[in-house]
Amino acid sequence: MKQNDYLIPVYTHVGPLFVKGKGSFLWDEKNNRYLDLFPGWGVSILGHCHPKIVKAIQDQSRKLIHLPNNLRQEWQPLLAKTIVKSAFPGKVFFANSGTEVVEAALKLSRLYGMKQKRYEIVTMKNSFHGRTMGSVAATGQKKYQDPFKPLVPKFVHAEFNDLGDLRKKVTSQTVAVMLEPIQGEGGVYPATPEFIKGVARLCREKKLLLIFDEIQTGMGRTGKMYAYQHYHVTPDILLLSKGLGAGVPIGAMVVKKGLSDIMQPGHHASTFGGNPLVTRAAYEVYSVIEQDKVLTHVRSVSAYLHKKLAILKKESPLIKEVRACGLMVGIELKKPSYPVFTEALKNKLIVNATHENVLRIMPALTVTKHELDAGIGILRKVLKKIC
Repeated sequence: MKQNDYLIPVYTHVGPLFVKGKGSFLWDEKNNRYLDLFPGWGVSILGHCHPKIVKAIQDQSRKLIHLPNNLRQEWQPLLAKTIVKSAFPGKVFFANSGTEVVEAALKLSRLYGMKQKRYEIVTMKNSFHGRTMGSVAATGQKKYQDPFKPLVPKFVHAEFNDLGDLRKKVTSQTVAVMLEPIQGEGGVYPATPEFIKGVARLCREKKLLLIFDEIQTGMGRTGKMYAYQHYHVTPDILLLSKGLGAGVPIGAMVVKKGLSDIMQPGHHASTFGGNPLVTRAAYEVYSVIEQDKVLTHVRSVSAYLHKKLAILKKESPLIKEVRACGLMVGIELKKPSYPVFTEALKNKLIVNATHENVLRIMPALTVTKHELDAGIGILRKVLKKIC
């Protein structure tokens, strides 16, 4: 049976049929092993089927999988407390995905600005915030927006890393600024410290909400638990997903104390958001990160990877630039990146092609130097062949 015989064809399926995963590796139905340096689109931050996460899911699935959110449950408040202690004083709303917590933040922003009739939200050009109608309108890329016009109104897009342009875009109607500290799908572009500090200052001056979309950068990806911690700036709203559940579907909106009671019963909800199964798994993710000193490991292997990529850049005339923060890497090529992705897949290496000419590498936070060496070796061979 072909993949799309019964599936709506919104994905371009490539490669073999994968049936098993462990750590940084996947196996296909013929038992061929693939090195996965982009596990689950950055979701599987502890690698495929981490034994402690598997054990937590197995244990919880025997006890209680789902409850409606109007009934008290064990793991949801424990996870919320853990998130708040690792971030800043506040409260948490749980959903199933990144785009859903973006929507929650947009609704909270509307409630915040209601009395002053402020509804505009400024986001960044080249950003990516999700696939729902609100998050598509927030996303600063025409290719995602054009098929679905007319868009949800009251979104304005400013140039990333350009504080002057942002100031021009903020008006008396603006209620919030939302940004990714590192634009991931947009090509792995980090925000400069000057820009982030300037944005935070502007938001304080104008009484705007500062929303950090850390759906991709959160959970240790950059060497700190959350990327905003590199900038010594605290957002009003922090959005998490992807690696939060290390494979199970969960998203979290963390709202700073003083703003966290703007939403009241009936304002928002999620049928499956934060059920016992996913919150138990996510709680275990935080435990593994702490107990196994994962952040220390990330900082060590990141420095190693960056050095190896600097050498690769000197060797390959195809590489224009390497941008990296922790284990979040964008390799900008002088040619389209998709052929490199497909050739790497043939050589049993999984990376990602994004933004037309960028290869994106976001390995598991548990990746080893040996595994990185193997991946770079395959990539070197592929780039040489295509060049």
